[in-house]
Amino acid sequence: MIAASLFGLVARATVVVTLALAGVRLARGARAAVRHVVLAAAFAVLLILPIASFVAPTVRIAVPAAVHDAIAPLDIESIRETVSPGSSTAPSAAEPPGPSRSPWAALSTLLVAAWAVGTAAFLLPVVIGLWQVRSLRRSGLPWRDGRVRVEALAADSKIRRRIEVLLHEALPGPMTCGLAHPAIVLPIDARTWATEDLRRAIVHELEHVRRSDWMSHCLARVVAACYWFHPIVWAAWRQLTLEAERACDDAVLRRSEATAYADQLVALAQRLSQASHQPQLAMASRRDLAARVVAVLDSGQPRGRAGAWCIGAAIAMTAALAAGLSSIRIVAAQQAAQTTVAGRQTFDAATIKPCEAEENPTGARGTAGGTNATFSPGRFFVPCVTTEQLIYLAYASYGAREDERLVNDDPGTASNATKIRGGPAWVHSLRDKYQIEATAAGATERTVLMGAMLRSLLEDRFHLKLHRETEEVALYGLTVAKGGFKLKPMQEGDCNPDRQGPIDPNDAKPRCGSINMAGASGKTQWTFGGFTLSSLAGMLSRLLGVHVVDQTGITDTFIMRLEFTREQDVADIESTSVFTALNDQLGLKLVKTKGPRGFLVIDAIERPTPDGPLVLVAGPSRARGAGAQPGR
Repeated sequence: MIAASLFGLVARATVVVTLALAGVRLARGARAAVRHVVLAAAFAVLLILPIASFVAPTVRIAVPAAVHDAIAPLDIESIRETVSPGSSTAPSAAEPPGPSRSPWAALSTLLVAAWAVGTAAFLLPVVIGLWQVRSLRRSGLPWRDGRVRVEALAADSKIRRRIEVLLHEALPGPMTCGLAHPAIVLPIDARTWATEDLRRAIVHELEHVRRSDWMSHCLARVVAACYWFHPIVWAAWRQLTLEAERACDDAVLRRSEATAYADQLVALAQRLSQASHQPQLAMASRRDLAARVVAVLDSGQPRGRAGAWCIGAAIAMTAALAAGLSSIRIVAAQQAAQTTVAGRQTFDAATIKPCEAEENPTGARGTAGGTNATFSPGRFFVPCVTTEQLIYLAYASYGAREDERLVNDDPGTASNATKIRGGPAWVHSLRDKYQIEATAAGATERTVLMGAMLRSLLEDRFHLKLHRETEEVALYGLTVAKGGFKLKPMQEGDCNPDRQGPIDPNDAKPRCGSINMAGASGKTQWTFGGFTLSSLAGMLSRLLGVHVVDQTGITDTFIMRLEFTREQDVADIESTSVFTALNDQLGLKLVKTKGPRGFLVIDAIERPTPDGPLVLVAGPSRARGAGAQPGR
């Protein structure tokens, strides 16, 4: 059966990736280039396995039915009757064929269809990414001076290929693309970068070219799309991209000072955080920059390229694993049945405790959508907050992915009737609060702990059901005033790159990449050290409590200074001095407009049952504490 073959392929892929991740773990004291070779070899095996499985000799392995009884989450007696080890697959004369096989046949067809649809969906971003790269190369501006610098540094690194150098206004950071005809694409403002910053960026991208990271990155992304439902494949893919970046960082450090390069990576993180989007196939990721900075500053970390012996060993291991694993066939249906399509992400253990009623309750304020929720690798904790705040945190705040948040979400805390609507009064009451503490081994992403896992907890323990809606609401648009825009795009040397020492808002040159908010004698002064007008709109949103969107169409970065009086309890926000200050000092104005605002509507919810011991989750079955609700 096709489904059984897919299950066998998934099992072999699991073995390969697990071995690779274990090898990377053991080699954490080795060079990043060595760890990248190990992971690249694993993805090569995953790519070869489906093809080799059709040509390699078969080694059949029978799995006893008892194994399936112990671990399978589904009751599929019909499978045991028709294809148990040692039995004939042909129907007997006494019993008509068909009925006993139909459940498995239907499930097999469904799983194959789901796999095919999922693969197509996850390959779509790859296709879009290749189209984006082609568009970037066609619309980029050739940079002759940059090409001269690249050729000089390429010769120093013994890279003899012709490398195209382009500038593009839509790119937040440097990137490399292309294999036969590689190109380095830099942000449009790279012409104004300091000489050393530009040299370090070029050396990093040249190392990507030398290592052919673009090819390995794209192939690994295609492989991950084919195994779209397998979490450890995606974990290995992310580790592969991180190790590639660290290997290129090591090349920079061979001729640069670590502290200066770490500062440059921090500045890159700020640029990426301000960008509206990145190309789908960009190798550098903002979420990996913290790990890269730590590695750059680690003086005990071995650095350098992977030796020929390492690459040769990886090739030999790839061939051996592909030949050995591709010959294995799992013929017992029970073995195929034990692997299920990846489901929701849940905590390993979680407790929900009602908080004691407070005499003068107030809404919890802080980070992550208006709560004081905290997370660390494998752990999530939120103190006494309302159910309304928990729902906002899981479904709409920074704990969720970008595409899961609310449209034009107004600033402020989660305790807002415009954000979470419907449900009984206790959901919104400040006198009904809960404390949650949960763990999940291996989970490090905030969007997983505070998003997907918290959503599963609310759906299982609160029996929550909801849907999203939007409505047209009043917003403010940031536009150019009648008198004209008064700022000029930032040039090289307009800001101070020195990141040491205290920030003085009165300095002639503000610190590059910093936003300073100072106040004295009733006055507030904002100083932006090289930011876009979109960043200014975001700050105005938080100040005014109303969503402000940038409608100027200006994408340059600026040194901005704005001084205004911060009034309290003003009935009409348009009478505040910030409106006048924007016009007089920056040549900008805020105009009333309309746009969509999203909100969540509760369809059904129940109070959670008080907890006993921790609710432990292990595989498809769950060990529950006293009074705990079963997962669904």
